[in-house]
Amino acid sequence: MIFITMDLFFLFIRAWCRKIVPILWARPKPPIYKERASRSLIETYVSCFDDEEKSILFAEEDLSQMDRLKSPLFEYAVFLKELNYPLLRLAVRNCYRNLGDKEFSKRIKPTKPEVEVNPNRQITIMKALCNLFMRMSRLESLVLDSYDDIPNVPLFTRGNCFSNLINLKIYWTNFASNMSNFIKKLPQICTGIRDLSIEFDLDGNIEAENIANIIKSQQSLNTFGLSGSHNQVIPILSALESQVESLTSIKFSRINYQWQSLDILGKCSNLKSLDIVSSLCPVSREVPDDSSIVANGSSFNLRTLKLLNQSPKLSAQLIRMGGSSLRSLSLNTVTSEIVSSILRSGTRITRLSLDISETPQLDFSQHLRIIGGLKILRYLHLTSSTPSDINNLLSAMITVLPNTLRHLNIEQEFSLRHLGTFLDSCKVPLEELTLFPNMSIDTGYLTEIIGYVKDKSSLKFLYLNLSWESGLVNKIFTKEIDDEVQKYLFTVDLDKLRGEEI
Repeated sequence: MIFITMDLFFLFIRAWCRKIVPILWARPKPPIYKERASRSLIETYVSCFDDEEKSILFAEEDLSQMDRLKSPLFEYAVFLKELNYPLLRLAVRNCYRNLGDKEFSKRIKPTKPEVEVNPNRQITIMKALCNLFMRMSRLESLVLDSYDDIPNVPLFTRGNCFSNLINLKIYWTNFASNMSNFIKKLPQICTGIRDLSIEFDLDGNIEAENIANIIKSQQSLNTFGLSGSHNQVIPILSALESQVESLTSIKFSRINYQWQSLDILGKCSNLKSLDIVSSLCPVSREVPDDSSIVANGSSFNLRTLKLLNQSPKLSAQLIRMGGSSLRSLSLNTVTSEIVSSILRSGTRITRLSLDISETPQLDFSQHLRIIGGLKILRYLHLTSSTPSDINNLLSAMITVLPNTLRHLNIEQEFSLRHLGTFLDSCKVPLEELTLFPNMSIDTGYLTEIIGYVKDKSSLKFLYLNLSWESGLVNKIFTKEIDDEVQKYLFTVDLDKLRGEEI
């Protein structure tokens, strides 16, 4: 009976491993800044090398060094779905001197010159790893960075490794000859990319044309992101016209666009999300007088629109083109022209995000027109890096808030006293309040804010964003305000809190 039980146990363990190992090794992302984690990842892959990869790593007389590594339990490279090349390169950089043991690492080609840091030895390891992946993996996602150029193109394109590729991210900030040649060849070996993201800060028209060719060669591109400040992005934008029937999400950041290029977006019949973010709002970004002619017949069916540091005329025009389907809007520039476009074309908006930093003369009249004019608004997000902005707006908007508002999200500069006064005077039945202060949330802060929110009976949940609290959230410190920080929300169930006090 004991032997039967043990047999069943081992059968269960084997079945469990066969299920979970492919999941764990599809997108391995260890904390690569820790040498031990990097070493474990690279050693595991090295243990899977065949004779060809071993000969890349060692001279013939040193092939016995491979015996120093344990035989793998699985062919781990078969499970790989995402190759983050710069991350893998960093892992190799962290641990290449301590693979296996010191003698193992010393025998990796080239063994000379004897220097403390040997980038040539790192390149040897990367070549062997790439050979392994090209031979055994069928990637779905690929991340490239020109800072860490890939090995030679024939090695990187052998086999059918990229035939199933659906996600591609490229960080192109400096010249990288091998990566350039690979990008040029990619349209011939991969036509199924659905998600494409490019950071393009390289002043080179040839590279822009190569990226444009990738876009044109795809069968059905769904999401596209482009970040860069050079004029050479125009070929890339023009190439989007080949994907107007499939694109659903587009993000532009710091690009030097022309209105004619944006007009292409009006042809994207299935576009649901559009983000345009610029570092500055130069005069050259103003919409020309003939923009209405250029945009004639162009319209969107957008659900989400984000416009930061854009000219008022451009923002107003895009909102008018957005159509009545718009549900979510983010702005940091508000003028009467923009407000008029919103109240005419965006009356079905339910989520509104406003960055009110440096509002001239603290004149929030136009902001109040938007907030009060959106009669079905349910979510309002306010942020400001300027002291007193949010405090003043909170006081002013009490009388204009639509009765449909249920969630208020406040970030950065605000005082609890002003927030408490607002909650006491607000007649709208808010249900959720999210606070993201740029200060430490200590016991005194928590006690004060709970004192304010528990007296507003409609509030059900208080969310405190702790991502700036390095001591409270796994010792992580970040100031990035994006979806990633949502995992750091600390939730207070106010109904439960009130019940415990009774």
